[in-house]
Amino acid sequence: MANATDPNAKGALDGIRVLACTQIVAGPFAGIVLSDFGAEVVKLEPIEGEGYRNSGAVVPKEGKRFQSLNRGQKSLAIDLSKPEGREAIHRIIKSFDVILINYRPGVPERMGLGYEELSAIHPGLIYCNITGFGEEGPWADKGATDLVASAYSGLVAGDDKLTEEGEPAQLTPAISDYVTGLACVASINAALYHREQTGLGQRIDGALLRSALAIQDVYVMRQAVTDAVLRDPMVEKVNAARANGATYEEVLRIRRDYRWAGAGPPRLYYNGYNCSDGQIVLGCLTKATRNGARRVLGMEHDRTDEEGFDPWDAENIKQVHEWKAQVQATIRAHTVAYWVEKFSAEGVPVAPVQIPEELSEDEHVKALGVMVDMEHPVTGPQSVVGPITRMSLTPTRAQGPSPALGQHSAETLAKGGLSDAEIAKLRDAGVILQRD
Repeated sequence: MANATDPNAKGALDGIRVLACTQIVAGPFAGIVLSDFGAEVVKLEPIEGEGYRNSGAVVPKEGKRFQSLNRGQKSLAIDLSKPEGREAIHRIIKSFDVILINYRPGVPERMGLGYEELSAIHPGLIYCNITGFGEEGPWADKGATDLVASAYSGLVAGDDKLTEEGEPAQLTPAISDYVTGLACVASINAALYHREQTGLGQRIDGALLRSALAIQDVYVMRQAVTDAVLRDPMVEKVNAARANGATYEEVLRIRRDYRWAGAGPPRLYYNGYNCSDGQIVLGCLTKATRNGARRVLGMEHDRTDEEGFDPWDAENIKQVHEWKAQVQATIRAHTVAYWVEKFSAEGVPVAPVQIPEELSEDEHVKALGVMVDMEHPVTGPQSVVGPITRMSLTPTRAQGPSPALGQHSAETLAKGGLSDAEIAKLRDAGVILQRD
């Protein structure tokens, strides 16, 4: 029986073909995950390549950002502004199981990639469409990047960060994009299972706004009893402050005060702190782990977990700030390694605060085997983050680096039924780009 260590073992989606009409982040990331599960993912690009190829590029059309978001995929470079290009896609679409699209609303239809048009040609096609604001409503026709959708959804304000100028700070990474990509992969797999039972394809609609709302659950949720005490007076104060010209920082401060009071015991032990040589975070969400942190820090006199402790009481608020100052001073006196050892020994969730650029050399990351070495056809050796999950019987694998522009144009058209002569004609007419 095949297993995860067998180099010949097939992925769970082996034999599934995906045409990825994708750009920027959400769609390409979904393509990575589908590829890791064994699907053949062909990225459809314009002749000049996806615009993101040149984002931060040192080598033209081979930016590191593009490469990181398109590994394991193939490239079909074709001009869909020409009738011959659209006709070619309509001919080969039956050879694909899934089409994944994240273009601005209205663009797929103009390019001959609309759901009604393609599903009429291929009724079993699973059509996954990603937009910023969804399919209906007054904002449905607007384009949106992750930052735009995250700001609209409340994620940006919920992150509680400002720039040096006191303006909203963008989220890093692009959370709405990545969550949407994962949600679409889950939906595609569910649709593939449904098609296996019925033979029917279907349309899937993902949206950055929908994803951003989903992961904020309790903050977006309404519940009259609790909202009357916490949510409603906070929103009323925020609206009044805005009407009076409050700054963004002042709005966040109002929300922060209510969240602090409504989050259970004050978060002295679910917070970040400076050490003598770096930073740590404590992640205590239970009374047991908070008690462990108190023992390590000598904070047994802290009574925020006592029944009846009122976080709204003015004296208690003052006292909590004093206790926090004690915790800050204590932690600042020793190193990151010292505190990681001390807290870990007490079962307290703790971690050093690291920057992402150093993680590829991290001892634990190396032991986890998550980094994968490969060779890009243009830029050479690279080490990438591998599959997001492992599977014991149908292994997930990083199938290869991102493709060079047009690297698989001829191969993809041939698999879709075009002859060598037809492919050569398209190449000579400038409808496709074929990398030698």
